[in-house]
Amino acid sequence: MVKYLVVFIVGPAGSGKSTFTSSFKDWLLSQSTPASTINLDPAVEYLDYDPDIDIREYVFVRDVIEKYNLGPNGAIIASVDLAVEHLDKVQAAMEDLPEGYVLVDTPGQMEIFAYRQSGTYIVSELCSSSSLCAAVFMVDASIATQPYNFLSQLFLSASMYYRLRLPLTVAVNKIDVLEDMEKNRLLNWLSDVESMENELEFASNVDRVFTKRVLRLLSDFMEVVPFVPVSAKTKENFEQVYFYLQQIYRGGEDFERDASEL
Repeated sequence: MVKYLVVFIVGPAGSGKSTFTSSFKDWLLSQSTPASTINLDPAVEYLDYDPDIDIREYVFVRDVIEKYNLGPNGAIIASVDLAVEHLDKVQAAMEDLPEGYVLVDTPGQMEIFAYRQSGTYIVSELCSSSSLCAAVFMVDASIATQPYNFLSQLFLSASMYYRLRLPLTVAVNKIDVLEDMEKNRLLNWLSDVESMENELEFASNVDRVFTKRVLRLLSDFMEVVPFVPVSAKTKENFEQVYFYLQQIYRGGEDFERDASEL
């Protein structure tokens, strides 16, 4: 029996992973949907929420710096690698979590978690026989308002899809900070990525042909992977994120409530 949907929240530094983890948990609870959180970032000093399981109880980057005489970057890499040694404790603690969503807040430096062997090992270990797994990739909407920046974010999300090999939903976060014109243009790109073709500047005919082919490929990718404009601050469009995740977890059906709640 599947007990959990483990959702890995991934994305570049500053994209709003921790804020989304906190506010999406609150939103799920407000919908009477059980939800818990795991912090897997051993370097974070402050969180907007109190995680149910916290890797910093076992590995904390400041301790690693002192113990191994490492610089900040080396200590973060070492801390994520060392976290593997404590996965048994994390898994044991997960058994005490209520059935439902488990939101996993991943390290701020995405590449350390996503592109090192330790990161994919952590994912495989937490995706046990009693759980299903998915990922939410966070995109900073304020960065994606320019065509080439938007394309680069699409490439990152595609890379994450193939790296983690998990069902993926892309949350285009911070739409609340956009001007109306920027927001409408971004929404247009999300519905039809090829619509940005006329806004791109091409250095040569070769560049134009290549970019048109890339746009077609990315358009196909966006037909497979849902892109949802959200605001972790205002909880805008969280119901759409839930819809896609719930399709994975319960085939689109809501949780059954206890008879006492009816």
